[in-house]
Amino acid sequence: MDATLADVETRVDEHVETYRETAPFHPVEAESIETLPDAFRAGDYGRRDVEWVVRWYFRRRVDAIDQEERRAVEGAVEDADPSELRGAMWDAIDALDEAAPEEGGDGDPRAPAHHRALDALADLPGVDVAIASALLWFLDPDRFLVVGDREWRVVAALTDLDPAYPDPMTPAAYDRYLDAARTLADRLGVDHWRLYMVIQRVYAEEFGGEGGDADG
Repeated sequence: MDATLADVETRVDEHVETYRETAPFHPVEAESIETLPDAFRAGDYGRRDVEWVVRWYFRRRVDAIDQEERRAVEGAVEDADPSELRGAMWDAIDALDEAAPEEGGDGDPRAPAHHRALDALADLPGVDVAIASALLWFLDPDRFLVVGDREWRVVAALTDLDPAYPDPMTPAAYDRYLDAARTLADRLGVDHWRLYMVIQRVYAEEFGGEGGDADG
């Protein structure tokens, strides 16, 4: 990667604006970031909203999609009982709201709250920790960030994160990524949504990927 952190820092606004102008489904993505967190917490959503996040995880890439994996995961989630979907979402929300003792709460001392949330979401049919990170992000976009090989590659290139993408993704690996992403966001002076847009544009320019996102 030729671009340095200093280069990226000077082009934050440009990257965000370019993403907004060129990502084909940016409007629905931006609307979801604004509306889904409150809808999920209020229970004011349908199964299609959960399915949309899962579809978004794959289709935001635009190119280089593993179609067989995508179809298998999307099909598994679509076939899940609606009560199973809502139960996993409620369990994840409860975990996030009931902070563990080391986080100042009275929750389960065995794991951080977001690990328990990831576990609940990864219990959904076809969903692994990486896909669960997308649901986690749409539950609380200010605290978390979706992870995939592209996001990991850019964050690793701009921080001290290990460049090797974990396969499979684990909660511990997600923590390493999230710590690095938060450090990067602080350095760039952006929230996680703007950081996501910057990451996509940096990947598109530096690694030859597409800068687009999911369909609606």
